[in-house]
Amino acid sequence: MNVFSSEKSNDTDIKILQISDMHLFAATEQQLVGVNTEDSFLAVLELAQQASWPPDLIFLTGDLSQDGSEASYLRLIKHLSTLNIPCYVLPGNHDTPEKLGHLFNTGSVLYQPFVQYQQWLFAFLDTETAGEEGGTLKEQEVINLRQEIDRHPDKQVLICLHHQLIPVASEWLDTMTVINPESLLKLIRSTPKVAGLIHGHVHQEFEGMVEGRPIYASPSTCFQFTPLSKEFAIDNIAPGYRWLRLSPDGSIQTSVIRLASAPETLEQSSSGY
Repeated sequence: MNVFSSEKSNDTDIKILQISDMHLFAATEQQLVGVNTEDSFLAVLELAQQASWPPDLIFLTGDLSQDGSEASYLRLIKHLSTLNIPCYVLPGNHDTPEKLGHLFNTGSVLYQPFVQYQQWLFAFLDTETAGEEGGTLKEQEVINLRQEIDRHPDKQVLICLHHQLIPVASEWLDTMTVINPESLLKLIRSTPKVAGLIHGHVHQEFEGMVEGRPIYASPSTCFQFTPLSKEFAIDNIAPGYRWLRLSPDGSIQTSVIRLASAPETLEQSSSGY
């Protein structure tokens, strides 16, 4: 059943797909922990076209590429452009924001800080920190967000970022949260129109609350990390994506859809990640 063609659908709702952590390479045959990341991404994209189509928007929340290569980015743009759906990307710790700004700047696949769509304002924050796996928020990012919210006081706000803003209860992963979340948390606390947040990075389904607002993470399109794990561990659960339905009153419906099974070649090694 297509989740976006439900009888409960509302014409004023916004339908979004969150796709995250593709880890594409310059070479399409290259693998990461035994997974061909290109093939797995395309399989998830095909699943989305069967189960959650058409969305109004697609958000890709970081680690678009594993090697930061121009070839991987250009191929991603080619894949997404054929969908004829507006797509918005943000950088993860394996990405280079400067390359995203240079390459994702025309057509339907874009890297930009804010998007206004109907009754919503979408903010795409850059938490990438050169040479680090964890995330950092520049103070100017939060200042710009505050100014944008003030310019559009009637819009509901969804904040999108790569790194988790709060711990996900996996000890090793939680060494890679946003290390300076205080300014953003203060903004959320003082801004009722912030309806929720989404992020990538953790390679697993996650739902939590931050300052009284829901926060969601999406599975990776390639391999998953085992939830609640003390040390690095690969889960044998299948790749997937998250769909969201946003209503004008700020309410959010969401769930995760996965492929039928994890790749048969999946390895437990962290080599190359």
